[in-house]
Amino acid sequence: MTESSANISKKILFVDDEVLLLEGLKRQLRKEFDITVAEGGEAALTIMADHGPFAVVVSDYNMPGMDGIEFLNAVYRRYPQTLLVMLTGRAELDVAVNALHHAHIARFINKPCPKEILQETLTSSLEQYRLRMSEQLLKAQLQQANQQLNLLNDHLETLVMQKTRTLQVQYHYVAKITQMNNSQAIINALVNAASDLTQLRDITLWLSPQLDGQFTCHYPIDPEPSAVHAESSPERIIATALADKHIGPRITLDKDALNAVDESLFCGQPFMSVELPGKQGVLGLLNLAGDDVQLETDTLEALTGIADVTATALQSHWHREAFDDAQDAIISALAKLSEYRDPETGAHLLRLKKYCALICRFLAKTDKYRDIISPEFTADLVRSSPLHDIGKVGIPDAILKKPDRLTPDEFEIMKTHALIGGDTLRTVYDKYPSQSFIKCGMDVAYGHHEKWNGSGYPCGLQGESIPLVARILALVDVYDALTCRRVYKPPFPRERAKALISEGSGTHFDPDIVDAFLNNEAEFYQIAEQYADIV
Repeated sequence: MTESSANISKKILFVDDEVLLLEGLKRQLRKEFDITVAEGGEAALTIMADHGPFAVVVSDYNMPGMDGIEFLNAVYRRYPQTLLVMLTGRAELDVAVNALHHAHIARFINKPCPKEILQETLTSSLEQYRLRMSEQLLKAQLQQANQQLNLLNDHLETLVMQKTRTLQVQYHYVAKITQMNNSQAIINALVNAASDLTQLRDITLWLSPQLDGQFTCHYPIDPEPSAVHAESSPERIIATALADKHIGPRITLDKDALNAVDESLFCGQPFMSVELPGKQGVLGLLNLAGDDVQLETDTLEALTGIADVTATALQSHWHREAFDDAQDAIISALAKLSEYRDPETGAHLLRLKKYCALICRFLAKTDKYRDIISPEFTADLVRSSPLHDIGKVGIPDAILKKPDRLTPDEFEIMKTHALIGGDTLRTVYDKYPSQSFIKCGMDVAYGHHEKWNGSGYPCGLQGESIPLVARILALVDVYDALTCRRVYKPPFPRERAKALISEGSGTHFDPDIVDAFLNNEAEFYQIAEQYADIV
């Protein structure tokens, strides 16, 4: 698989009717990417036929003759594996919907597009294309192998079973990791696949996400993982191989030549290291241990192929997770705007995240909510819960920071924070409708003071007309207020807080969410104690 996957195209074709724009894009991106440009759809199809395959095609929408949708449809019919992107100066909703439904595009971006977003889009698309083609190659290899295996004689039955098994493991592995949404799941899948292939259990995985030569043990998971630098202890076999980038794809180790530091990278008697190749060097080592191990050539090739695909997937997910972390930092910063103006909240935001996760985990196991509360639903709620009170930035300090209970008039003003917050996030969501966590944050901001019986605010919604995320946040927010000290009250005792939540079932709170709370009250109390505000 390594030889075949090395030939996968990395070429990108930009198609537009503006020659100056095309030349500008080519100059801007040529150092990082293999860029070709074409003036119009018909010229682009000719170039693709003569100089393809192309991994990614980025097309304008408005072009004379063949427009962007007609062109991309033609590309999809001829080259269905190519990733299609539309880059256009028209930002109308109908254009985006038409492109998404009829042009088979993977992404829709507007002109002018910042270089960073364009680079991220191209990098992600190249990686998706590589995974698609790797899966296609594996399918072809599996079909070819099955045809060959049918011709083998009975005395080759053992070899047939071995070859089929290893190819199936590769195929199913690639299909599986394309569905995974985080790097830790991919790490676990790699270790499990290596164990299934080799029948070895003593496996360690050392990774360098920053490609800086600093390798950390990511499997087995350790709260305080060990780390080693490629340039340290040059007399070590593995350190030398990493530093010189001559490791492999795999290296069988001379056990007598290994020193104690080399051996510390293994979970038993060292047998073999398999490289995870990165773009600028080795990003990881899969280390296998065992006594008197003998592996067939097919198994070794399958192991190397799996490591290669894993390296591509890990780099893609690390990049996305870094982007998500940056977004989370922005969310936290926005939430802190209201928190800094209301300093009594302390660790309020952290506790709410953990409470929301508890409720979602319980409800996701019930028949009623199993198909509603997905991992994505939970992630969006946990991520956006800090935005519930962002509207407080619009409340006057005299009311927000008042040390006593509010008057009825003051409370009416305070209640407007739900509309302020919801309206603010709505303007963001209208501009970026693909960001589901913004929609979740908007629903939470609007609805976390609504009540099950319709007596809440700002809209007086009732029952299941209140978004589920807001119904969850309503309960956990009240619980946190009950169990925390405020300027006007001490924290309520555990049993009193539990009783008040229970009494609110069917009036203030959704009975299903109260039931989820009661089934997890001990964990709620533990979080309240562990992350209590420091007075």
